[in-house]
Amino acid sequence: MKTVRPKMPPFKHEFYAIALKLEGGGFAATGSYDTKDTKATIFFNSPYQIIHWDIAPNWKGYYIMFTEDFYRRAGQSKRITEQYPFLLSDNTFPLSVAPDQAELFYKTFTDIYFEHQSRLPHQEDIIFHYVNILLLKTARLYYQHPKSESYTTQQRDSDLSTVSQFKTLVETSFYPHQVYQQLTPHQVQFYAEKMNLHPNHLNAVVKRITDSPASKLIQQHVLSLAKSKLQSTDASVKEVAYELYFSYPNHFSTFFKKQTGMTPAAFRKQ
Repeated sequence: MKTVRPKMPPFKHEFYAIALKLEGGGFAATGSYDTKDTKATIFFNSPYQIIHWDIAPNWKGYYIMFTEDFYRRAGQSKRITEQYPFLLSDNTFPLSVAPDQAELFYKTFTDIYFEHQSRLPHQEDIIFHYVNILLLKTARLYYQHPKSESYTTQQRDSDLSTVSQFKTLVETSFYPHQVYQQLTPHQVQFYAEKMNLHPNHLNAVVKRITDSPASKLIQQHVLSLAKSKLQSTDASVKEVAYELYFSYPNHFSTFFKKQTGMTPAAFRKQ
């Protein structure tokens, strides 16, 4: 627990998380529930769900955070929330764990930690399967809980599906050798039309889930691609601009400097 800040105000992050608390003071909370009333608990949260904590330094336990990309890397055809819909719950609650169950969870977490530190062959594949075991065990506890049925929300499921589709479109629309005319993948309207949504509705859904407008997610993706190309290729700044579907190189330079405070050339040199 030495790697964890002892106190965090409410915030959202972009990861899935599963944590095992064995003992300790303080609390961690997602939605309107916290872990302070029980000793051994499993708690979890999904991307863009509000979480906060105020924990004492005597906490004992483990946590793991991972992304949708990590889960899908193993050739999974379904999103993680299709496999484990309990992760869509708006108000997750701590799941009490009996001592024998806690010991089994603890063993799985320590196995993951060992693999993560080992750097041995097939490390990520083994961690992936351990994470699936954690998810299956957590799902079993969740659906045995009397409160479980009342916290599955169709609206959150729909919103997360929309955001997932939007993010996939953003990624694929910047693949190379595509031709765009009037609308470009830099514009929210471009995605709204592909998804048969009004741009304002798409923005509202994206902001409701991520706390950011759709345009910001597009900009973040473009910036990530730009940095990668500047760092790992010999393409000129002009070539990078056209590869990212900017109409003019100076538009790319202006965008990059606004986002980073430096020109593309200065970034590459640094």
